[in-house]
This record gives sequence, structure tokens and C-alpha cells, in this order.
Amino acid sequence: MKRLVNLLIKGIGTSLVTFTILGIVWDIKNGGNYIMNNWSYTKMVVAAIIVGIGFAVPALIYYNPNIPSCMKVLFHMGLGCTILLITSFIVGWIPMSLGLKECVFTVMVELLISFILWLCFTLYYKRVAKRMNEQIKNMKSKE
Repeated sequence: MKRLVNLLIKGIGTSLVTFTILGIVWDIKNGGNYIMNNWSYTKMVVAAIIVGIGFAVPALIYYNPNIPSCMKVLFHMGLGCTILLITSFIVGWIPMSLGLKECVFTVMVELLISFILWLCFTLYYKRVAKRMNEQIKNMKSKE
């Protein structure tokens, strides 16, 4: 349960920070004319939370030592990206009214951001594991 809560905090937090940063970028791109109505902002914040959960919960698979790493990544990112794309279509993050080219571009950017965030977390945890292994090695050598 502690692992799940920890992953949810990280997933939802990362999703909300990413949503906020991209909102600022979109606002700048549109010259400060980022207008929403019909609860659009609230729907998007809830969607960002759902996306965070959608990436956090499948990350529990990394704690299973019996599954190959490539399958873990495929499951985690496959499920997370699927939830991201479905949610994006529902709340309007993918601009259907701007045509196919803009939609494909937006999907590619969303997937790229997802994989960059995954890579950052992966590199961070590999570095933590390396430090822990070095500390264990140093403790054993002192005995």
C-alpha cells in the first residue's frame, strides 16, 4: 500500500506539474488569449490527475522480479500512454478542429514528453541503485 501511495503522489504530481508547464507554454503561444469555458479547466485538471494515476498504478509492475524488464516497460508505458491519449481526446488536448497534421503532431509531442519523463525517472532510480550498491560494497569491505 505504501508503494502505491508513493507512486500515486509521484505520478499525479508529475502530471500536474507537466500540465501547468504546458499550459503556460500554450498561453504564451496564443499571446495570452487562453480562454476556457464550460468547466474546461476543471475537466483538464481532473484529466491530468487521471493521467498521473494511469502512469503511476502500472508502475507497480517494476516491483515484480519475475517479469523481464522490457515487458515491464512495455506494460507500464503502453497502459500509461493509452490512458493519456484517450484522456487527451476526451478533454480536448488533441486539437481535432485543427486537422490531422496538428493532431498527429500533438500526439507525437505527448508521447515524446511521456518517454522523456520515463527516461528521467529511470536514470534517477538507476543512479540511486548504483549509490546504494556502492554503500553496501563499502560496508562489506569494512567488515
